[in-house]
Amino acid sequence: MTFAIFVVVTTKTINEATATVKGVGYRHDQESILKASKHVVLAEGVSALSYGRVAKELAISDRMVVYYFPAKADLISAVIVAIGSELQLMLEEAFGSEPLSAKELMRRAWPVLSLKKAQPMFNGFFEVIGLASAGQPPYDELAPVLLNGWIDWLADRVKAQNAVRRREIAASVVAQIDGLLMIRRISGARIANAAARELGIV
Repeated sequence: MTFAIFVVVTTKTINEATATVKGVGYRHDQESILKASKHVVLAEGVSALSYGRVAKELAISDRMVVYYFPAKADLISAVIVAIGSELQLMLEEAFGSEPLSAKELMRRAWPVLSLKKAQPMFNGFFEVIGLASAGQPPYDELAPVLLNGWIDWLADRVKAQNAVRRREIAASVVAQIDGLLMIRRISGARIANAAARELGIV
């Protein structure tokens, strides 16, 4: 994900992505597994995520990971959602509570997305995009859902006359921010910041 490839993060979404828990008593174990999985992705990339790698991180059996995430797609989705949730919280603080224009949303988002803390997140998301572009499951199905989820999430923060227009503007913001992030990843921060200045967002 780039900025774009995050799902709408709600409690319902997270529960659906990790819906194998039976009983409140196991919640802590599930959260520990998800936290370890997130650490693997941020430190080593999406391709490194496996039942065995997560089990090794926690010094537990592979079967414990499988219990909570019966399919690897469940684990991948849950991790991406968890990372997206963290980033959305960061952006919500920057955006505030009032709807904003496209330009103002980008102005407020770019400093947040330029933080060192955000870099590993986007490394993973660009990897997901690459795998989806190559048609590799489950990324080929996950990526469009996450993209549309992010556009919907952002649309609620756009200042416009109707829902259709808000979604169109949100999609344009996502497209421009993703482009800047791609430039930064490939060509470096200096060129990306120069491009951001040309767009009038810094």
